[in-house]
Amino acid sequence: MQKLKVSRCVCIGGILTALAVLFQSAPALLPGVGLALSPLSTLPIAMAAAINIALGLTVFFSSALILTFVSMQESIILLFTTGLLGIMIGILTKRKGNLISILLSGVALSLGMLCLTYIVGVPAFAELTETISPPFILLTFILFSLAYSSIWNICIRKFMNRMLKIIWNG
Repeated sequence: MQKLKVSRCVCIGGILTALAVLFQSAPALLPGVGLALSPLSTLPIAMAAAINIALGLTVFFSSALILTFVSMQESIILLFTTGLLGIMIGILTKRKGNLISILLSGVALSLGMLCLTYIVGVPAFAELTETISPPFILLTFILFSLAYSSIWNICIRKFMNRMLKIIWNG
């Protein structure tokens, strides 16, 4: 792959950061409808990480920083779930096989969800865990994460093939 010019990298990073922030802040700004848009914040972060790992990390952390001014809870959710998944998929999807990408991104998402549930104590997960046994929660998180990661890996791989042609050929 050819190297991106610095100005093009900054422009792409800014656009992808803005998209990630818009998608992730949607539940705070548009209750109800925003919950359907929030998972899409994985896409811009994964795109950035697939283009360049440093760009992906920059988009990830700058999105989280901007989100702290909009909604602290959405910023934490980005750091531990959607953003983490995007970073993992973006880094692994073009550099490793599809199976490795699915497994490692699924494990990262599971760990992020467990951290949100037991360390941070996000209300949605905390209420769920009060009535269900911990081993069942762990199994549910792992199975959900692997399925969700599989869907995102397939979608991002198809989407990235088209978008990278546009970005590289400018």
